[in-house]
Amino acid sequence: MGRLDDKVAIVTGAARGIGKAIAARFAAEGAVVVGVDVLAERGHETFTGLARGGARVDFLVGDVTDEARVAEIVAEVERDRGRIDVLVNNAAIQVEGRLHEQTVEAFHRVVDVNLLGTFLFSRAVLPAMLRQRSGVIINLSSVLGLVGDPVLPVYSATKAGILGLTRSVAVAYARDGIRCVAICPGDIDTELNDQYFNSQPDPVAFRAKVAREYPTKRIGTTDEIAGVAVFLASDDASFVNGTHVLADGGVLSRVYELET
Repeated sequence: MGRLDDKVAIVTGAARGIGKAIAARFAAEGAVVVGVDVLAERGHETFTGLARGGARVDFLVGDVTDEARVAEIVAEVERDRGRIDVLVNNAAIQVEGRLHEQTVEAFHRVVDVNLLGTFLFSRAVLPAMLRQRSGVIINLSSVLGLVGDPVLPVYSATKAGILGLTRSVAVAYARDGIRCVAICPGDIDTELNDQYFNSQPDPVAFRAKVAREYPTKRIGTTDEIAGVAVFLASDDASFVNGTHVLADGGVLSRVYELET
């Protein structure tokens, strides 16, 4: 018996990184998982591999910023699977640079994928969840929704916005049996985080410096975040609503390094 037996879940940004890990863990826990991503080749490769391992999965190519395509995907999943139990809003991008270096075009790109995408998919699944009077929406925020980063100002703003949206959805739909929660990961070993490291003059040294900032002396793994998502999607978290889980290895719990 899995913790998510026969639950139908949609995971955005599922071709790689945290989304891929969440899709795999959900499937291992018995869920039917539909992955969504603009990375068609990577997505098909990922989900073909999961299916070969016996997982009940589908992959749909889709841009989370495309309102019409989002509606099509949600309608297709509900039609084919009969219900939608869990949505994981994971798709995200970032553009490195201090605020005075950022362009309006970059601002819109990051806001559209990270925040608008979360809004569009959440809005689209709510009618199905309201009909069945149950559902869980899990939003991927970040430690940068709680603190700032000098070269990720727009990304940080979107992740803070996601926390506000999470709280609003939670209080609006709790009586309808729908929960909305967020995860705030710290640095995780993903291609997106590698992009951040690679924006620095010495990526290897910078990555090592970041790892030393953590009490664990390492950054996190995608599977560690996937485990949190499984808990939040399961009935074990039935009274967890409108809040975030901070999965940061303790990095925000200290002021500065006292030990070498």
